[in-house]
Amino acid sequence: MRLRPAPPVGPGARPTRLRCGRVFGIVSQMQRRQFLGSLSAAAAVPALRGQGGRPPNVLLILFDKCRTDAIGAHGGQGVSTPHLDALAREGTLFTHAYTPQALCGPARASMLTGKYPHQHGLRRNVYPVSRGASNSTYRDPIPDPFRDPRFDLWDNFVFYLNNGGYATGCVGKWHLGPGNPGFFDYFKGFNSLLRHWVGAPHQSRYRPDVHTDDAIRFIEQNARQPWFLYQSYYAPHEPLDPPRDFAAKFAGREHADYHATVSHLDHCVGRTIAALRRLSILDDTLVIFTADHGRTWMDRPGSAEGIALPYEEVSCVPMIVRYPRLFPARRWGAGVTTADIMPTVLEATGVTHEQGPPSFGLSPAVQARSLAAEVRGGDDSWRRPVILQNIPQRGIDGSYFDERAIRTERHKLILRKFDVRPELRPGEMYDLAQDPGETRNLYRAGSLEVRSLAGQLAEWGRANGDALSVELGEFAARG
Repeated sequence: MRLRPAPPVGPGARPTRLRCGRVFGIVSQMQRRQFLGSLSAAAAVPALRGQGGRPPNVLLILFDKCRTDAIGAHGGQGVSTPHLDALAREGTLFTHAYTPQALCGPARASMLTGKYPHQHGLRRNVYPVSRGASNSTYRDPIPDPFRDPRFDLWDNFVFYLNNGGYATGCVGKWHLGPGNPGFFDYFKGFNSLLRHWVGAPHQSRYRPDVHTDDAIRFIEQNARQPWFLYQSYYAPHEPLDPPRDFAAKFAGREHADYHATVSHLDHCVGRTIAALRRLSILDDTLVIFTADHGRTWMDRPGSAEGIALPYEEVSCVPMIVRYPRLFPARRWGAGVTTADIMPTVLEATGVTHEQGPPSFGLSPAVQARSLAAEVRGGDDSWRRPVILQNIPQRGIDGSYFDERAIRTERHKLILRKFDVRPELRPGEMYDLAQDPGETRNLYRAGSLEVRSLAGQLAEWGRANGDALSVELGEFAARG
């Protein structure tokens, strides 16, 4: 069997997928059957109310390009993140949380919509003006992806919270356009690329401090009503130049500025959590901490900036959820994804995203599902694989590709469809129990483990409408 050459995915390629629904994202019945079911638990478990019978507030804290080993609670050695560590002790720490695509914009789109990139259609980063020839960036200017018919982004949880009476705010890096898409009451965000210092480095304010001030002000002003805040720090993305008092703590150590930056962000998180305690609303707030993706320090194939990769140090991200009414203090070992944030928030708040006649109903979940429902079940064994979808920053052997990976409790299979002679390039398979650093490729065409993983990938693709997962999975399963 020969794989057909992939459609162009190199610099300048435009998405071929066109979605022409109304701007509010009315999707097909098939997609609803796949996606609306992710909130089935919400029908049986009403939102748990806080003080005064109010639904919970929601605080989503994001770091950009943050590895799991930069956080002490995730096993980081020689790091300093006491406030996040405390959050983990009081909540649920997800040890195997994955981003569906390890690139800023697509990852954030999946968090908001609960959809994988092949569904929402955003596969590269957007900018309001052309940003050059990077394969991670759309060539054409895209000032507003929410009103671009190529992308399906309107069915997102912030839109539903805002229309459900929540005060909504965005502070920091947004990377889904330069302006307010219309569902934030307060928008102090930017698309990307703002430097971490407001003016001259170390002679002006450090932007994470400014954004923390903005966040606390928003919380204080809305403390008497339900609110949602998207608190997104651009750090520890480069350029790294942390405040000197934090840099001094890590002087002379490997990746010193990176870990000093994360330590400072932890300080910012501590300030925000302290404000919630002072206002007596901490236990009435669903706090979610995660990252859009991690980064690698190694020279991995397909990457130019240490991102857009399926390997653990990039695709596995830190995740901590604190809300005592739904999330006990424990570690959760099963694989989850950041796309699961969307149904989690809607279940916790009791806000529905159903549209149209009641006859649409709720169906069993296939893709994103509520983390609250997962944890409530109590069994953190791997009952479902995690699927990763990446487009590279640079080609391999001069060829770009589209990629699918499947992660189970023990193994990871990586398959790529190249736009030039795909049959000449074998996949990759790793035994993560024996080789957690993914340095020994065990891929052997036709082997039992490869065929099993490839079959699971194809099955997932058929269930979720991902033609490439089906094609690559079937190709590898046949050896």
